[in-house]
Amino acid sequence: MVLMKEQELIKEHFDKIAPEYDAWKQKNAYYYDTIKAFVHRCVRPGSRVLEIGCATGEILNATRPAYGVGIDVSPKLIEIAAKKFPEYTFINQTVENYQSEEKFDYIILADVIHHVYDIMTVFEKVYGFCHPRTKILITVINPWWGPFLKVMEKFKAKTPDTLLNYFERRNIGKILELLDFSVVQMGCLLLLPKRIPLLSYLANSLGVKLWGINKLSFVQYMIVQPALKNTTDLGLGCSVIIPCFNEEENIVDAIKRIPQMGKRTEVIVVNDGSLDRTAEYVKGMQKEKRDLRLIDYKPNKGKGNAIREGFEAATEEIIMILDADMTVAPEELPRFFEPLNKGICQFVNGTRLVYPQENQSMRFLNQLGNKVFSLIMTFITNQTLTDTLCGTKAMYKQDSKHIHMGLDKWGDFDLLFGAAKVNSKILEVPVHYKSRKSGRSKMKSFRHGIHLLWACFMGFRELVFIPRPGLSE
Repeated sequence: MVLMKEQELIKEHFDKIAPEYDAWKQKNAYYYDTIKAFVHRCVRPGSRVLEIGCATGEILNATRPAYGVGIDVSPKLIEIAAKKFPEYTFINQTVENYQSEEKFDYIILADVIHHVYDIMTVFEKVYGFCHPRTKILITVINPWWGPFLKVMEKFKAKTPDTLLNYFERRNIGKILELLDFSVVQMGCLLLLPKRIPLLSYLANSLGVKLWGINKLSFVQYMIVQPALKNTTDLGLGCSVIIPCFNEEENIVDAIKRIPQMGKRTEVIVVNDGSLDRTAEYVKGMQKEKRDLRLIDYKPNKGKGNAIREGFEAATEEIIMILDADMTVAPEELPRFFEPLNKGICQFVNGTRLVYPQENQSMRFLNQLGNKVFSLIMTFITNQTLTDTLCGTKAMYKQDSKHIHMGLDKWGDFDLLFGAAKVNSKILEVPVHYKSRKSGRSKMKSFRHGIHLLWACFMGFRELVFIPRPGLSE
């Protein structure tokens, strides 16, 4: 239902701008010409090419295919494309609903994944259109340019847009690894998206290759290809830990919506000194739900302690955490289970900073602080982390035995530091972050931010500042 609503909003938006779409492209010709030159350079002429989100067909035409197919959610854009390039096939359809047995040599997603509801669903679908040698060309807008793009749009200096997902190429690479794709090449296309004589040439031919400077690139690209399908099934079970404090209005729904994963899924609710009827509701559900357990104690000792209690009680091989407030939907938990059950990684971290958030469910200060802590934690752990405070995480129970809890009162940093310390491979799964169904967040931006800075300092001492032999002598 949510997917259909999002698709309808995107369709309506692009139908609205369709009559002026080519005029907008002409206004930003330097940018679009660069994208067309990129695909022309990468695609061998005379190939079978599929473009997802083809708009008016200009990019597909730039590949000079022997057989070209373009699909787009907007019927009005498809109508324009079919008139301009009748030699190709244009289909009004979303990629999620597009049905075809055809295989293509090249698949193009130029600035498209910013507009999809779920990137993992899209690439699961794309895999079916690939043969072993298919190359997939992806371009994305650097998320650091997001605020500037909004200003440009207000001054009518760029094409009007809908709410965007923002991905960095490294994040996309991590996600694609979960979905049986391998990265062939990645790089930067544009530092300056507008033509400025000589300066644009230097920036976009040399600057994009200079480390540090290229991180400011407006457009990033990736070329990926399908890998062998990972059919591994380690036959593992799952223990879902729900730490909660005063969540009587959410706990029943949270438990009911948890899907079955692996050979067995047990749910362990840790009632962390609640003053309401949370424990009572869980006890009532135990009569009909055999694999539901309750750990109940007083007084409140904090989320980190609740997680530790749940980990110790877990009996299955994979353990994961779900917040009772359902800001992350329980239905998304299989995305955390599968990489561990396939042995792809040893730790899965959720990230809420990819898709648009429902009703500004994360306050601005919290979002800003989260991005700062993500940069700090990426430096300390030497792993790419975009959201350190997402409550949804998963790992192997045997690895949890080597993690010391207590540094961070919520447990998020303890788990990430612990995973890094034992050299676990951490991958991130994007989640759709929703508003709380009821109740209030327990996070206080400033006071808790100071606590997390202290936790970062302690983690730095443990993971980065390693005493050299002889220094203590």
